[in-house]
Amino acid sequence: MAMTSVGSQIEHGPGGDVPAGAAAAVPGDGSMLPYYAYRAAEALVRVLPRRAAYGLAVGCAEVLRTVRPGTVRSLRANLAHVLPDLEPRALDRVVRRNLRDLGRAWVDVMAMRFEGDDISDGLIVDHFERYTEAAAGGRGVAVISLHLGSWEKGLAAGNSLGYPMALLAEYLRPPQLFERVVGSRRAQGVRIVPIDIAAIKGADEITARRLGAAAMRDVLRILKSGGAIALAMDRDLIGNGQPYPFFGAEAPIPVGVVDAAMRAGSVILPVVLPRIHGGVGVFVHPEITYDPGAPRHEELHRVVMEILKVFEGWIREFPEQWHVLDPVWEEPG
Repeated sequence: MAMTSVGSQIEHGPGGDVPAGAAAAVPGDGSMLPYYAYRAAEALVRVLPRRAAYGLAVGCAEVLRTVRPGTVRSLRANLAHVLPDLEPRALDRVVRRNLRDLGRAWVDVMAMRFEGDDISDGLIVDHFERYTEAAAGGRGVAVISLHLGSWEKGLAAGNSLGYPMALLAEYLRPPQLFERVVGSRRAQGVRIVPIDIAAIKGADEITARRLGAAAMRDVLRILKSGGAIALAMDRDLIGNGQPYPFFGAEAPIPVGVVDAAMRAGSVILPVVLPRIHGGVGVFVHPEITYDPGAPRHEELHRVVMEILKVFEGWIREFPEQWHVLDPVWEEPG
């Protein structure tokens, strides 16, 4: 299954994967600090044994939680919504384990640049034939996942096994940081479809629509050519998500890729990638079917609800691995 290249209708910057309109870093404004910090961490990941790298990441997570507790406020609120019966101290322990696991997940992302084919070592695969059969069908595959476990490593490992897919991902600033993070994914054959969230949020309505539509056109092109694209659907980056019941309360859910998949006639597969038994699980759920002849709005609602039901089960089982630091639900007050 060959991945298609991005067509001429999508605007790019000089880096190929950089969307047009992305602002360059301004020298001296401190915006390069995230890039240098990432490079330093990446260098440590390259030379340290994996267990030591994980330990360092866990230590950094502890420092962040202690020194800047405000940065994890929304994470704690999200987990409190998911686990309403937990006492505050028990909830604090879940938050702590969550941040530790997030640190390990970032180590996994950094290590992708150096792992080569070894990235598939330790994969625990369940019903992967559902994906291979869908990919062989030629209709295109929308892999719908969530920010749980080491989801990027699991998806990249699928590429190393000979089943490439693209990934819809947020464009990061400064551009050097984006290129570095993307480089880890490219090393495993992952094609990135960038979406510039900051530019969209800062633009006028017409420009914002144009930038968002560019990414969706790319998604449609990949699917219609028989390719595969992955998206984590549990985080409303742009702020235009549609309200859906999620853990008993309405939450804005980005449904654009699911809608594009239905318009393209593609297969929709929920895939969840938790960290289990010392490795990364790849759990491919059954295809969520839809009726092309039914009113699309109604079918879209039903399909998204089925996906969210899958997500809820996994989040309840592994709350310490659900890494969403932005508010999912509107916070009281």
